[in-house]
Amino acid sequence: MTAMAYSWQDALLSTFAELPHHRGPHGEAARAYVIVDFRGHPDLLARLSATEDLSFGSVWAQTGLDIYGDVAPLLIEVDGASQGVLRGPRYGDFNTALVRVLEVLHERSGGRYAMMSFASAVPLEKLIAHFGPFCDYALPDASEFFLHWYDSRILARALQVWSAEQRERFAAPLITLRYALRDGTLAELKGGGRLSAPRPAGIEQFTPEQHQMLFDLDYPDKLAVQLRRLYPGLLPGDPGQDELVPRVEAQLERARGHGVAGDKDTFDYVAWGVAISPRFDEHPVIAEGLRGYRPGAEGGLARALEGVPDAVWDEVQALHRAGRDGRDA
Repeated sequence: MTAMAYSWQDALLSTFAELPHHRGPHGEAARAYVIVDFRGHPDLLARLSATEDLSFGSVWAQTGLDIYGDVAPLLIEVDGASQGVLRGPRYGDFNTALVRVLEVLHERSGGRYAMMSFASAVPLEKLIAHFGPFCDYALPDASEFFLHWYDSRILARALQVWSAEQRERFAAPLITLRYALRDGTLAELKGGGRLSAPRPAGIEQFTPEQHQMLFDLDYPDKLAVQLRRLYPGLLPGDPGQDELVPRVEAQLERARGHGVAGDKDTFDYVAWGVAISPRFDEHPVIAEGLRGYRPGAEGGLARALEGVPDAVWDEVQALHRAGRDGRDA
C-alpha cells in the first residue's frame, strides 16, 4: 500500500469527515481539534490569542512549563467558520484567524511538524488534563525530563518508546490523530474515542532503557544540527535538516559497523561521510586505518586515520562529486 503524502488541509478534511460518525458515551457530538506547537512561532500564538471566538487551552496548563505561556503548545477546537473555509468553496477573501495562522505556519520551515489534528467527543478541558502528563517523564532515580511530543517528529519517536499500555492510554480519547512524518507522508494513530480509566497519580514513568532509546532516536537530529551549525553552506547540496538526517543515519550505521564509539569519534566519522563521501570507508587506505581503530584509544579516530594522505581524501571526494564512488548519492 502506497503511503499518502501529507497535506494539512487534507488531514483536517479527513478529520471533519469523521465527526458525524462518532458520539460520546452520553451522545456528545464529536469535535475537531488541532494541536499546534507554538514554541518556535510566538508571533502566531499572539495573533491567535487575540481571537475571541475560539476555544483553546495550553497543553502545558497542568505542567511545570505553564509559566511559558507565550510559547505554549495549544489544543484548539476548530470552529465552524474555519471548518467551512477549509471545506470550501471559499468566498472572496473571507478567512478566519485560525485558518490564517495555520496557513502561515505551514509556509515556515518545519511548520508541518508543528500541527496535528484529530476528532474526539471528549471535552476540551478533559483533553488538556489528559495530554498534560505526557509532557514529561521520570526515571527510577527520580531524574525528570521533558517530552515535547506535540512536535510530530518527536511524537513518532515517543510512539516507538512508550510501552503498549502508554501508547494505548495516550491515544484513548482520539478517533484518529493525523500528523506529518519526516519523509513527507501522513501518519495516523487510531484511538478508542473514549478516555481510559484514570492514570496513576504522579509523573509518567520511563525505564532507563526507554530513556536511552529516546536519546538514540534523537541522536541523528542532534548531529545534523551540529553539522549545519559548524559547516553553514559548506555541506554538499546545502541540505536542510530533513534532507540531512537520513544521510547522518546512514553514516551512523556505517560507523557502528567499524566499531566507532564516543561522541567525538562518531561526530568525526559522520562529518567525513557527509562532507567528503558516504563511502569514504571503502577506500583501501582508509579501510586499513579503520581496521586499526580501537574505541577509547588515545587520539581516537583521528589518530587511526592520521596516516591517510591528503591526496587520498581528495581522490575520494572527487570520485563522489563525479558520481563514481558507488551507489550512494
